[in-house]
Amino acid sequence: MNLFQTTASSRTLSDNQWREWNQAIFKIFRQIWLITLVVELLLFLTFKPSAELGRSVYFLHFILIPSGLEGLVLLAVRCVFTKLIPSHNRRTVSLYTIILTTAFAGITVCVHTSVSMLPAMLLLPMVLTPLYRDKAMTLLQAFLVILVYVANAFYFTPNSPYILPSTPFSPITDTLVFVGGTWATYILLARVNESVLLNEERSRRDSLTHLYNHESFYEELTCYLDGYDQRGTVFSIIVADIDNFKKVNDTYGHAFGDEVIKQVARLFLLHEKKGGFSARYGGEEFTMIIPDADPVIVAEKIRSAFESYDFETPEGIRHFTLSIGAAVCDKEYTNASALFEQADAALYRAKENGKNQVAV
Repeated sequence: MNLFQTTASSRTLSDNQWREWNQAIFKIFRQIWLITLVVELLLFLTFKPSAELGRSVYFLHFILIPSGLEGLVLLAVRCVFTKLIPSHNRRTVSLYTIILTTAFAGITVCVHTSVSMLPAMLLLPMVLTPLYRDKAMTLLQAFLVILVYVANAFYFTPNSPYILPSTPFSPITDTLVFVGGTWATYILLARVNESVLLNEERSRRDSLTHLYNHESFYEELTCYLDGYDQRGTVFSIIVADIDNFKKVNDTYGHAFGDEVIKQVARLFLLHEKKGGFSARYGGEEFTMIIPDADPVIVAEKIRSAFESYDFETPEGIRHFTLSIGAAVCDKEYTNASALFEQADAALYRAKENGKNQVAV
C-alpha cells in the first residue's frame, strides 16, 4: 500500500490554515526585514569611509538597495500569491515561502560581499524545507540557493564596490564546495522530510486495515464538497456495514472478526476508483468517496465479492454479507456530516429491507 498517496486534503489547506500560514510567514519576514535594516544602520554608524568607498556610496549600496529590494520582494510576493492567486494549494504557499527565503538570503549575500563566510547563509532556507513536506519543493529550494551562490561568486563579488583581499581559492573551487554542502543538506533534509511524512500519514490511517481513519475521511469529504461548491464537480459516497458482525465475533472470536474486517478493507481498495478515497469509519463500518455520480456499480461489486468470499472456520467454509448505503452529491450541503447522513440513512434502509443489498 502506498503510504504517500496524494489526496485532496493533503494537497489543499483549509481557509483557517491558509490565513494562519499567510499571517505567520509575512509576520516573520517583516520582522526579519526590520532586524536586517537595524543591523545595516548600526554597521553604517561604525563604517569608516575611504577614498574608494565614501559614506554616501556605502549607504546606497549596503542599506538602501538591499532593504529596498527586500521590501519590494515582500510586497510583490504577497500581492501575487495572496491577491492574484488566491489558491489554497500547499505547493502554492510552499513556493512563495521558498521565493521569500531565497530572495532575502540572496540579497544579503550578494550585497555584503566583503564577508567571506556570508554565503553559508544560503543554506538557511534549506532548514525550512521539512515544513513543505514535498520532495519537489525541497529540490527546488536546493537548486535556487545554488543558483544564487553561482551568481554571487561569478558576478556580484567581482563587481563589488569593496576591494576584496586576494584568496588562494578560485570561484569555481568555492562553488564546488558550496554545491557539495547544499547537496549533502538536501539529502539530510529529504530523509527528515520523509520521516515527517511517514509519521503524519500513519496518524491518518487505521492501524488494523491501513485504510484512512474517521477524521481523515471527513477532511477529504470536506475538500470534495468544496470542489462541488466551486466547480460543480459531482461525486458520491458509499457506507458499508458488515451484517450481524457481533454474531461473527461472538461465534468465532475477535481475531477472526479482524480478518473479516481486513477482507472488507481489501475489497474497498481493490474497487476504489482513481481519485477515490477509502476509510474505515469505525468498527465494522467502512466508507468510500467515489469521484463520479454512479456509486451503485462500485457498491454492488464490493457487496457481491464479499458475499462470495470463502472464510475458513472450524465449522467449514462460511460466507458473510454487507449492507451498503449510497448518496450522490449533486447539490449543496451545509457540511460533510449532512451529506454523510444521507448515505447513512440509505444504509439503514438496506438493513431494514433485509440486509445484503445496496440502497441509494
